[in-house]
Amino acid sequence: MRPALPLALLLCGALLRADGLSDLKAALKGLPAPSKVKVKVEAESLERESGKDRTERRTTVVEDGSEGMRVLEDSRAAAPAKAKGSNRAPGAAKKGSGEFHGELRPAEGLLEQLEKARLLEEKAEAYEGRPARRLRLAMDLDLDAEARNHIKKADYEATVWIGPDGLPLAMDHRIEVRARVLLLASVWTKIDIRQRFQRAQDRLLVLEEHADVQGSALGKSFSAKETTRCTVL
Repeated sequence: MRPALPLALLLCGALLRADGLSDLKAALKGLPAPSKVKVKVEAESLERESGKDRTERRTTVVEDGSEGMRVLEDSRAAAPAKAKGSNRAPGAAKKGSGEFHGELRPAEGLLEQLEKARLLEEKAEAYEGRPARRLRLAMDLDLDAEARNHIKKADYEATVWIGPDGLPLAMDHRIEVRARVLLLASVWTKIDIRQRFQRAQDRLLVLEEHADVQGSALGKSFSAKETTRCTVL
């Protein structure tokens, strides 16, 4: 019976070393190849600059599967031009693959963002009544050398709630950058992004995202708000 004791100690040590950030990365990497899905993406944006507002609304139906993404419907398109004998608009699959990747395949982008992240705090905290762990992370802005020369302040923190399976339930991004350009001119930007995720069969999807941008440049202020909602059809 004695050999079982060292094995138990090793297992306990491994559990103690595990942390929420490692669990999150492992869960994202462990997602299987996503099955086919069709999603309605509703986006609404408001931009304000120099006292002028510009609003835009768009509804898009996107299909994603082993053959890639393609746009089936788009309220922005006046008259969808389809290729003869095909239900795919010319170039739609290529366009959709880049434009809606973050909503339909967020795991890939999250793993890139978390590559250089550092865990600052972790504690148990329910999210919308569900058991979860809240992680506070220091994120990397990935600025090049030229950009860093102009930066006076750059803060990027994220808070993510993960479920018992390690996958994210929600994530908040808080970014603030102050920079100096053209000798005396200054630029300030603050970005707050709130995301909610959902598990649809074997894939992770963005259920809802709210982005709020504020800033000023060369003495002029600007702001923007954007809301995106995704519904599985």
